[in-house]
Amino acid sequence: MLYLAIAALSFAACSRPYVVVQIADAQFGFTASDKCEAEGVEYDFDVKYERECLTKAVALVNDIKPDAVVFTGDQVHHALHDQEWKAFRRVIYGMDKDIDVFHLPGNHDVQVWDPALNIKTIGDHTIDMQPYELYNSRSQFCHEEKGLALVGINSNLVKYEDPREGDQFAWLQKVLDRNKDKVTLIFGHHPFFLKDIEEEDGYFQIQKSKRKIYFELFDKYGVDAVYTGHLHDNSEGEYLGIPSKTTTSVARQLGGGQPSVRVITVSKGKVYDEIVRIH
Repeated sequence: MLYLAIAALSFAACSRPYVVVQIADAQFGFTASDKCEAEGVEYDFDVKYERECLTKAVALVNDIKPDAVVFTGDQVHHALHDQEWKAFRRVIYGMDKDIDVFHLPGNHDVQVWDPALNIKTIGDHTIDMQPYELYNSRSQFCHEEKGLALVGINSNLVKYEDPREGDQFAWLQKVLDRNKDKVTLIFGHHPFFLKDIEEEDGYFQIQKSKRKIYFELFDKYGVDAVYTGHLHDNSEGEYLGIPSKTTTSVARQLGGGQPSVRVITVSKGKVYDEIVRIH
């Protein structure tokens, strides 16, 4: 069992490692909504599949007893659907209260106004954060503990050209500088790239024009790894020696993955991770 392996690693290191569980794309309502769309009928609130999957993930988390859990976005499928948000929150309420829990927004957790599609903006912004902010107090974070920094960014600002990206980039530079001597893990929703930093732009990735800007910043301040979601499948690449890993959905799959979480273990300055199926 995974938690036995963690215990063994702890014994070998003579001190308990720091463990993070990443949970990606629970996306309550996705499965039923997709089915209704295919059948040409109106979506009727149904989160049964996602609730079952996330409930199993919460049980796994409570079994492992990690230090932290990071939800890397798309908690719901419809940002304005209050019942989906409440159903998601009810499940995660069962998580052990001693575990630090962090949330980041995915594209389905906010309203995206895309100028490329001739969709209006909200003032000067391309992202309406209000649906997400009704349930979450922050859309970025820096958690520092035991020689480790967990840094979460709002990748929507990067992907959808929101003017607030500049402020976030300045904040990111500041927190990375402050933690440059620590093991540092970056979390976000959108992958910077899936396999190769030079791959062409697509729906899932951050724009090619921005990738090296961020990874050169990560390299400058000694970031150890980047973890994202959004793909509903597993993928990984590397640039400047920094692993970039995309974690599949805890529920609905769009590729060959299985409902899973990623368990990240930091021990003696080294980062290890593995995909753990919830079924």
